[in-house]
Amino acid sequence: MTGPDDRIAELSQAKRELLSRWLAAAEERPATAAYAPARTGAEHALVEIWQQVLEVDPVGIDDDYFELGGDSVHAIVVVARAQQAGLRIGTQDLLDGRTIRTVAGLAAAAEPTGTPEAPDTAGQVAGTEHPLTPLQQGMLYHSVGGSTPGAYLVQLRCRLVGELDQEAFRSAWQAVFAANPALRMVVRWADRDHPGQAFVPGLSMPIEFVEFGRLDGAAWEDAFTELLAEDRRRGFDLERGPLMRLVLVPEGPSAHRCVWTYHHLVLDGWSQQLVLRDVFDNYRSLRAGQPAAPRQRPSFETYLGWLAAQPEPDGEFWRRRLGDLPAATRVAGPGCVDGQLVTAERPQVDLVLPAPVADALAAFGRRHGVTAGTLVHAGWALLLGVHTGRDDVLYGATLSGRPPELPGVTESVGMYVNTLPLRVPAPADAVVLEWLGEVQRRLGELRERQHVALSRIERTVGLTYGGGLFDSIVVVENFPTWIRGGDEVAGLRIERLSVVVEEGYPLVLEFTAGTDPVLRARYDQNRLDRPAVTATLRALATLLDAVLADPAQRVGDLRARIAAAWRTNLDDERGALRGEAGRRLDGARRRAAPASVPDGSGAAGEDGRRAAPAPVDEGGRR
Repeated sequence: MTGPDDRIAELSQAKRELLSRWLAAAEERPATAAYAPARTGAEHALVEIWQQVLEVDPVGIDDDYFELGGDSVHAIVVVARAQQAGLRIGTQDLLDGRTIRTVAGLAAAAEPTGTPEAPDTAGQVAGTEHPLTPLQQGMLYHSVGGSTPGAYLVQLRCRLVGELDQEAFRSAWQAVFAANPALRMVVRWADRDHPGQAFVPGLSMPIEFVEFGRLDGAAWEDAFTELLAEDRRRGFDLERGPLMRLVLVPEGPSAHRCVWTYHHLVLDGWSQQLVLRDVFDNYRSLRAGQPAAPRQRPSFETYLGWLAAQPEPDGEFWRRRLGDLPAATRVAGPGCVDGQLVTAERPQVDLVLPAPVADALAAFGRRHGVTAGTLVHAGWALLLGVHTGRDDVLYGATLSGRPPELPGVTESVGMYVNTLPLRVPAPADAVVLEWLGEVQRRLGELRERQHVALSRIERTVGLTYGGGLFDSIVVVENFPTWIRGGDEVAGLRIERLSVVVEEGYPLVLEFTAGTDPVLRARYDQNRLDRPAVTATLRALATLLDAVLADPAQRVGDLRARIAAAWRTNLDDERGALRGEAGRRLDGARRRAAPASVPDGSGAAGEDGRRAAPAPVDEGGRR
């Protein structure tokens, strides 16, 4: 008798063979395939989904996903809607298959499963308590383990220019807060074995308007800076809630500074955008004389129920991926003692990639089926190799955490995101393009397991490295963005939009795709210095250029080139810092003359902060 494991193995083999045949056939197609209409129900469903998500019409079943502008950002939404339509496909099926003909065939070859029940949109049951999500568990541990109040606190700041109807703005926020029980989450953890989260009815969101009196100019800015610092020092009472608040400060007759502060336990970045969208939609309605009518979004509680029903981690997979890990991969010195985070507003370095690079990334994806996010992940793995002298590294990959098989999950508000260990070997003799395909496949494997807690993985594999397996994470912003800096909504222009967040790692590399792609690094300035971080971003940009120019080169050659670029960039950054310090010292000497001033550069320790480790060459020398 054939058992379930045998049937799954046969099915997997059938899918691989089917995909191989279709991919081989795809290689023979011309770059621009002739329009072919949908024939089956699955193809019709996918055509409709692609047209909606990619905003392209018409779509033929042989049109290439990447040629139509698809990427990893759209893939999550496409797969979620396909799952809701009963098509059992994963993100990697979409990225590998590339055409509706292929993807629909993979869906047909998949093992039939029951369609999940429609989500409850009526909200969470009052008083019901649920376990924390995987990442929430780690956040709570650091938040209450003696860390400073700013741990995992998020501040979204912007300037609203135009005539602000304060009462309508307040009402819009309160309406959205009331409509989404997940926003009224509190954590129950004291005096119990296992912490949980509950959604408290009747909570209201604190909204405060603060006046600075007659202050103006520099004094006004100083007062606002102190307000931001005090807001972070206040933190939140996790057990009582609410875990978010809003402060608005009038800045003249037609501008306000807006600060929305919340604990990261409540929301991820995707949900943040959903909340902002709803707030401004309701503000627009109120300004037009209509009542607030917040969307009834799919319940976060549905996801928590799904999460509780998941089996134990796939121990064999994690042992295969991590069991022989030689050592943890770290780029910074110690800074977290006994689970305590000493937080402060983190400095940030932004590097906007030029328009030609954005175009080249899109063209590369269309030609080779490799997403821009995969290139960034691979680039960071090589840079970690430069820093550590190893060709096998590990770091944290942050994933959306939204299971595509859960109906409505892309429209739900809550804390879904998760960070898992991504191990990337980079053999020197590998061809870069083939190696990129392997990195993308490893990312796909993580997405299939993105609900697993990092702590459970460590216990399953038996890893006991003190201080964690890694101290850097990569975040690819893979969610739809509705509210951006420069947008105008109901007579308000949104300016200087920024988000300040403490993620608990000394180095966070973030990539935002689009027409103006940005590489961004947030770092702990007590453990890394700005010249090293800036040099790293510049080296990563050089790496992207090198891969786009020659994906057929060897990984070892690319690594050597990037190591040289990192050293050159670091020398340039440190030289500029020394020059600036010298100019400041000369100015101080002139102002203080004839007072005695010690002779020297004045740039102790290259700005007094710890540098990133020097790269190690192939011979192991620093």
